[in-house]
Amino acid sequence: MSEARKGAPKIALNMSMVKTIMWDKGPDYTFERVKAAGLSYFELSQVDMTDAFIDQVLEASAKHGVTVMSTSLNYKPLFGPNAKGFDIERDLDRIIEANKRLGVTYVRDSLIPRICIHSEEGYYKAAEDLNHYGKLLKEQGLKLYYHNHHFEFEKFNGKTGFELLVENTDPELVGFEIDVHWIQRAGHDPVKWIERLAGREDMVHLKDYRICFPDGEPSQEIFHREQCIQFAEIGEGNLDMKAIIEASVKGGAIYLPIEQDQTYGLDPFDCIRTSVKNIRDMGFGGYL
Repeated sequence: MSEARKGAPKIALNMSMVKTIMWDKGPDYTFERVKAAGLSYFELSQVDMTDAFIDQVLEASAKHGVTVMSTSLNYKPLFGPNAKGFDIERDLDRIIEANKRLGVTYVRDSLIPRICIHSEEGYYKAAEDLNHYGKLLKEQGLKLYYHNHHFEFEKFNGKTGFELLVENTDPELVGFEIDVHWIQRAGHDPVKWIERLAGREDMVHLKDYRICFPDGEPSQEIFHREQCIQFAEIGEGNLDMKAIIEASVKGGAIYLPIEQDQTYGLDPFDCIRTSVKNIRDMGFGGYL
């Protein structure tokens, strides 16, 4: 269910963008609205994967002709034991069962434990853990992917934490889901990282990076901090999204999920439509 044809990646949506709508109105309404906005492949994120919810997802997917292409988990959740989603230490059997029911092979982890992020040794431990969990999932026909943010680019003895994860995880057990906005925010070039991880990044998160001076009186704090940075619809920010998509395709990406962490008061479905239109205008309509 979750495999797209090699060489023809599919634009998808990370459902965290519409998570509150999913929580309030369920998969049937949410899938229908996203499909109407132009997308048919979904990455489940920040939802409680109960048996009842999975039943609803299966029913809604069949009804609306959409595909779940990946699911999400936490490993020692950074935000505590009550974070939405699976905890791989606690829920391994449920993760395996849920993904098999959904027909999904891609499982993504987007955070490492807080205890690991402050030291070189912590990143070595995180890589060891990812290999361990990746092996357990591979034995069940699943593949684990790590999704980056910006904090992994802190340097330790000349190497970033992200480099330590890449270099110390087994490519057969752990892949990567590059998030281009967070790469940019970390001061790195998204295209170069996509090229470097070719063959290990079946999924690339498309998330644009906008500079937008906030309303109100200017202040020194605004000038010198991150208040000017926004998450943007694809093609509405400063990233070279055409080059990013081209590099992703060349590197063998299978899915390109759109994600926009905040929409700043705009209707998220309107934001999805804007991203879809701009992707089509870039010449990538065949991937929708």
